[in-house]
Amino acid sequence: MGVLSLLQMRDEVTSSMGTRPNILPARFNTWINLAYTDIASGVNFAELDGVDVLATVAAQHNYAIPVNPLIIEMVRDDTNENLLTWIPNDEYFRLDRSTPTGEPKRWTRRGAEILLWPDPAAIYSLSRYYKATPAVLAADGDFTVLPGYVDNGIILLATGYGLLAVNEDQRAVIWVNRAVNYLSSRLTQQDFSFLLGGLAKTQPNPTQGVTSGT
Repeated sequence: MGVLSLLQMRDEVTSSMGTRPNILPARFNTWINLAYTDIASGVNFAELDGVDVLATVAAQHNYAIPVNPLIIEMVRDDTNENLLTWIPNDEYFRLDRSTPTGEPKRWTRRGAEILLWPDPAAIYSLSRYYKATPAVLAADGDFTVLPGYVDNGIILLATGYGLLAVNEDQRAVIWVNRAVNYLSSRLTQQDFSFLLGGLAKTQPNPTQGVTSGT
């Protein structure tokens, strides 16, 4: 859990950006939450691990995803002790839909659903392992769910995002680089280039697995 509240982080970002009387607190909160989400989505934090168990229905291939997942990492057939293989959407839709029902072997995520192939032949217990999307920091007393040292990275990155928003690009790059350098000094096996684009992962990619550490 973080050690600085939203109010404390906002005070730090405000101080770093200098006097900005025309910028409301809500906008600072937006930059802080963008930084929070980007960092949470780019590092394998154990604090965001979740698992959800569902029972399949015979001949039904589509199932709702767990509530608000950042990414579905794995699907396991606990009944048959088998880890299903993730495939991209386009490959899934090339599969032979006339294949008889059986034990699910492959899965993909499309929108708010997980699709299985082949269609289950019976009731199977499936575990979906996922990374949860962190809740937005809304109240001044809210804290992140990530380790305390991440707070400083959020402040640095949020300052960079704020400066970009007010068209101070050169200063923004400096603050984003500070965020990258700080976080890379606290975490191992992580490529922080994703921060520059502010993009979150949307599909599993086993070649980019990382772990958090000090």
